[in-house]
Amino acid sequence: MSQIRIREGFKDQILYVVPRNAVARFNEHPLIFPLMPTDIGSYPRARFHYCEREQGAQEHILIFCTDGSGWYEIDGQRGTVQQNEALLIRRNTPHVYAASDKSPWSINWLHFIGSSADLFVRQLSADEHTVAVDDDTSTTLGKLFSDCCNALATGFVLQRMIYASQTLHHLLATLFFDNRAFAPMLQTSRFHNLDATLAYLEQNIDNPLTLADMAAHARLSPSHFSRLFKEQTGYSPMDYFIHLKMQTACKLLYLTDLTVREVSFELGYSDPYYFSRLFKKVMGMSPMQYRSQPRGEMTERLSP
Repeated sequence: MSQIRIREGFKDQILYVVPRNAVARFNEHPLIFPLMPTDIGSYPRARFHYCEREQGAQEHILIFCTDGSGWYEIDGQRGTVQQNEALLIRRNTPHVYAASDKSPWSINWLHFIGSSADLFVRQLSADEHTVAVDDDTSTTLGKLFSDCCNALATGFVLQRMIYASQTLHHLLATLFFDNRAFAPMLQTSRFHNLDATLAYLEQNIDNPLTLADMAAHARLSPSHFSRLFKEQTGYSPMDYFIHLKMQTACKLLYLTDLTVREVSFELGYSDPYYFSRLFKKVMGMSPMQYRSQPRGEMTERLSP
C-alpha cells in the first residue's frame, strides 16, 4: 500500500459541502428533512486517495466506483470496490477507504441524512457494505449524481436543496429497487421479465384464468410461480388478477352504461352475485353504490 495519502485535491474533482448551519435550517423543511445530501463530489482517477475516520461520520456515505478499484475496512471487515459497485458506509461507523495503487478508482460520492435515510440503508444487512450495479443502472446513477451536483453548484438555496433532495430519493430508489444486479425481485432467473405475465393477465381480463393457467404461461410450476410473483408484486397471482378485474370493473361502471350483470360477464364472471361480493370485498362498497357516487368525487381506490 502506498505511503502517499491524499484526502482531496484531485485534478478535475468536484466537491460541494452544505454549510452546517444551512443543513440545520433545511432539515426543518418537509420536502427536505426525509432525505438530504450534505456533501457530494466526484473524484476522477483519484491516485493515492485515502480517507480514515476513527469515529465514523455523522452521515451515511455512498461511494459509487465508475472506473478502477479501491478498498475499504469497516468493522474489521476488509473488502474491495470494483467498477460498477457502490460502497455504503453507515453513519457513526469507523472506517477506512482508499483507491487501489494499481488501478486508482474514479468515484462519485455523497453524504446524506434524513428520516428516510436509515430505511434505504437497511436494504443491506448489517454485514454487507457493497452493492453491485448493472450497466443500465450505472448510467442512470451517473446522471443523477450529476443532477444532484448541479443543483448544489448554483448555491445552497431552498429551491435547489429541494431539487437535490428529491433527486437523491430517485438515486437511492434506483440503486436499491431498479437495479437488476442487486434487487432480489429483479435477479430471479427465468422470471426476470414480469411485464410478459402482467400483459398476459390484462389480455385475458375477460377470462376465468386459474393459477395453473398463469403458471403454464410463465413455464413454471404453480408453487414456484406463486412464490416469485408475490416476491415481485406483494400479491398472490389470483389476488392480483382479482384486483385487476375490479379495477377494470370500476372503469366500466364509471364510463359506460353497462348493467352490473353485463360488467360481470365482461370480466369473465358468469355469476353476477359472486362478482358483486368480490367487488364489495375489494372496494368496500357494492357496484351500484360505487356507480351512484357523484362522478366528480369518485376516486378509484385500487391499484394492483
